[in-house]
Amino acid sequence: MAEAQVATVFAVDDDESFLTAIGRVLRMGGYAVETVPSATAFLERPPSEVLGCVLVDLLMPDMTGLEFHARLRAAGWSQPALFLSGQGTIPATTQALKGGALDFLTKPVRSEDLLRAVGEAVDRHRMILETNGELAALNARYQSLTPREREVCLGVARGQLNKQIAYDLNLTLATIKFHRARGLIKLGVNSVPELVLLLDRIGVLDTPIGPVSQR
Repeated sequence: MAEAQVATVFAVDDDESFLTAIGRVLRMGGYAVETVPSATAFLERPPSEVLGCVLVDLLMPDMTGLEFHARLRAAGWSQPALFLSGQGTIPATTQALKGGALDFLTKPVRSEDLLRAVGEAVDRHRMILETNGELAALNARYQSLTPREREVCLGVARGQLNKQIAYDLNLTLATIKFHRARGLIKLGVNSVPELVLLLDRIGVLDTPIGPVSQR
C-alpha cells in the first residue's frame, strides 16, 4: 500500500521566532514545513505543485500579505493561502477572503485552530490537484485527435447532423462517419452528451470550424 503524501506548509513571515514556533507545531501535526523570512524571497522560487498550503503574515516589510497573495496566484501557485496576523482588521479580512484566501487567523493562534485550518487548506488543495490532473488527461485525449477529427467532433457536439457537417467541411458522408467514430474512440466517450460534457469541460466547445477551402 502506497504511503500517504506528506503535505507541505510554506510559512512566510519576517518574525524568525514566530516561524520557529509555528514550524514546531506544524511538524508535530504531521506536516513538512518550509519557512521563508520574506514575501520577496518566496516569490523568487518557481511555482510548485507539491500538496500543501501557504501560511502568510498579513503585514510584512516588503509587501502586504494581500499583495503577496495576488502575486502568488499570478505566478501560478495553486496552494490555498491562510492569512495570519496580530493586526488583522475586518476590512483586511474581507479583502483577503474575497481575493481567494481560505481562512484568516489572528495571532496568537491556538495550535488546534491552526491545525484545523491547515488541514482544511490541504484538503482543498488535494481536490484542486485531482481536478487539474483530470483536466490534463482530458486535454491530452483531445490533443490526440487529428485536426479533421476535432472539427467533426465539434460539429457533432454542437448538434449538427452528419450530413450537415459533411456539407460544411466539403467532405463525403462516409468520411464524416469515419472521423466521428475515430474521434469518439480516442476521446473515450460513448454518446453525444458525454462528448458535449468533455469538450465543454476543457473549454473548446466554441472553437471555430470551417471547410478546408476556407483555410
